[in-house]
Amino acid sequence: MKQIVIAIVAVLVLLLGAATVSAADTCKVEMPASGQDYLGQPGVWTRLGQRLTITDSLVTAIGYQVCRVGTPTGDVILSIWDIETDEAIFTAVWGDASDLPEGGAQGYISVPLDPPIRVDGDVRICAEYYSGNETDYVRVGYFSGDRITGEWYTNYLAYGIWHDVGEAEEGSYMYEYVCEENGNDTSGPLVPVALVVGGIWAIGGVIYLVRRRSRG
Repeated sequence: MKQIVIAIVAVLVLLLGAATVSAADTCKVEMPASGQDYLGQPGVWTRLGQRLTITDSLVTAIGYQVCRVGTPTGDVILSIWDIETDEAIFTAVWGDASDLPEGGAQGYISVPLDPPIRVDGDVRICAEYYSGNETDYVRVGYFSGDRITGEWYTNYLAYGIWHDVGEAEEGSYMYEYVCEENGNDTSGPLVPVALVVGGIWAIGGVIYLVRRRSRG
C-alpha cells in the first residue's frame, strides 16, 4: 500500500507540472514609443490607447507605457473597450499616479486579466486618468508612423467623444495572450480533461502492477 501511495503522489506531481507549463505558454504583443502625450489635464484627453483587432484570443494581461509629471495622485486605469458597443470588456485600477515612474520612462505598466478573457473583434486598449491638473498629470507613449497597418492611435476627449487618429500614429500598448498551436487553444478545457483522464489511467496502471508484484 505504501508503494501505491508513493506512485499516486508521483503521478499527481507530474500532472501539476504539466498544467503549470501549459498555463505559462503565453505570447506578447508590444508597441514601442517615439514620443509621449499628456493625459488627465483639464480639457484634454482622459483616455489614450490603441484601436486594433484581436482575433479569437484568450487575453491574459494588458499594459501601456505611462509615466508621471509633477506629483499627480488618483487612479491610473487600464482597460479594453468594445468598439461596436462602446462598452468596457475589462477595466482595472493599476494603482495610484504617484507610484508611476517619472517623466521620460518608457516601461510598461500592466495588469493581469484574472481569469483571462477571450477577445474576438475590434477593441481599444487604453490607459485612463481623470485627476490631473496643469502641473501634475501623466503622460503615455505613442509611436509616430504607420507601424501596423489597420491599427491606430485613439483618444477620448474630456467631453466624451472618441477620436481615432488614423494610420499616422500608434499607441504604445501591450497585451499578452495564450499562444495557439495549430488552431488549438492550449489553455482550453480539453487540457485539464486530458490530464485528469491520463492521470487516472496512469494511476490505475501503477496500482495494477503493484498488486501483481505483491501476488507474485
